[in-house]
Amino acid sequence: MTERVGFVFDFASIASLLAFAPTCALADEAIVAVDWLPFPSPPRPASRRGNSETAGDRHRRVRATYFANDNARYARWQGLVVRRESAGVDTALVHAACLWANRCGAGRAFLERIWPAFWANEWNIESPAEVAEALAGVGAPGFDESAASGLLREHAADLAERGVFAAPAYLARGELLLGRAHLPMIRTLLADA
Repeated sequence: MTERVGFVFDFASIASLLAFAPTCALADEAIVAVDWLPFPSPPRPASRRGNSETAGDRHRRVRATYFANDNARYARWQGLVVRRESAGVDTALVHAACLWANRCGAGRAFLERIWPAFWANEWNIESPAEVAEALAGVGAPGFDESAASGLLREHAADLAERGVFAAPAYLARGELLLGRAHLPMIRTLLADA
């Protein structure tokens, strides 16, 4: 029996995108089958720097700048083009579409087609027409956009029941592991099985 690992991701999270290729490598090495689990999060507002910045505000801003630069470095190493911000993007439609692609056996193909293109600012994940085009292109036509919110609510409730509260994360052998830094541990756990 093939081991399964759940990869919890958010389309609007660059950290999730950076975990995608290493997760695919894990699957390609036939170590594990991956369940592609979109994590719906509310749109994040664009940050603003005010005139009355407190020490805590400055700390958060400096920390966010560091992580943005770190993510940009990792994106370059992976050959990813990042030409956009994710603030203000509503991911509900694309997350529900990914659930549909999963049902059609095309979850990974859907992610490969649309996710890097979104971050390169070449695909609009909020456009029903573009999302439908991507689904059809990977062999998952027939997505019912009107059922998307119900599908996503059920999925979000299931993730919450399993303890998920952030992305990227992995569900492996009954454990919740946050961040791609845990991939070596997951490899070890599965290799020891």
